[in-house]
Amino acid sequence: MANKGRKRGPNKGGNDMKNILLATDLGPNSDRAMERALKLAKEQRSTLHVVHVAAAPSRSNRQKDTSDDLKDIETFIQASLDNYKDTKDIKTNVIVKQGGEVFFEILEAAYANKAELIVIGTHGKERFRDLFVGTTIERLIRKGIIPVLMVKDKPVGSYKNILNAIDFATCSRGAMRLAMGLAPKASFTVGHVVILPTVTISAHGASAFVHEYVQESAEKSARQHMKAFLKTEATYLAKNHGGKEAQISGKFLDGGVASSLSKSAKNIKADLITIGTHSQPEFTSKLGGTAGDVLAKPPCDVLVTTELMQQ
Repeated sequence: MANKGRKRGPNKGGNDMKNILLATDLGPNSDRAMERALKLAKEQRSTLHVVHVAAAPSRSNRQKDTSDDLKDIETFIQASLDNYKDTKDIKTNVIVKQGGEVFFEILEAAYANKAELIVIGTHGKERFRDLFVGTTIERLIRKGIIPVLMVKDKPVGSYKNILNAIDFATCSRGAMRLAMGLAPKASFTVGHVVILPTVTISAHGASAFVHEYVQESAEKSARQHMKAFLKTEATYLAKNHGGKEAQISGKFLDGGVASSLSKSAKNIKADLITIGTHSQPEFTSKLGGTAGDVLAKPPCDVLVTTELMQQ
């Protein structure tokens, strides 16, 4: 079911997404993700594909024709989309599936429609790390190759303050650049946690000097990396999105990565955190590291990419 919307103008920047997919469970807070997806689709001049995976029929209803029920869900979703004032400017496509693994059906719809971003809302389970493992969002990131935006808060315009978790690896840089394309006028804070090397102090005490030297060298190296990173990304933002150098700043974070990101996000009133996570082997049972910890208890919306997503 599609709403064709108005004809698009020329893509001057050449960076707009052509297809965004919203995965909705029609839960109490699903309107937040829908509204964010619609805003992004309008800004990016994208087609918005909306997918819902309905539960398989119960044993007692397996002989019943459920096509009318699925049609009712499709009609309900389209009506929900039409309630937004800007829907007339957006081409939409509603997809209702039934049965199967939810994350698999979402990924299948995303691949079939060439989605460049999956938008999904929180489900209330992501409050603790162990409960997050195995959720639809965790599996979408771990199993898929498409960036995932998890929406926590009700949108208030475009993203304005974005905190970028950076380890100077390709995947974290890619997440930040994706956010630049989604919100080119935002302020970008590059957050980096310096991991200082551990030096064992010998009984002779001579290693105390080595310990201080090694840590000073690590801090100096981090500052140099940060300076070079900020310069490169400021150039990228200006060249590709007409941004300004003043939009990007760097910040060194203390403590655990996830906790320091959450604290910093609150301090700068971030409405989005970007994370690039290293791809996990297919048999890995959970999404590891910083991404999993932040997604388990998000302070705001979170955008995640992996190495596989950028290949």
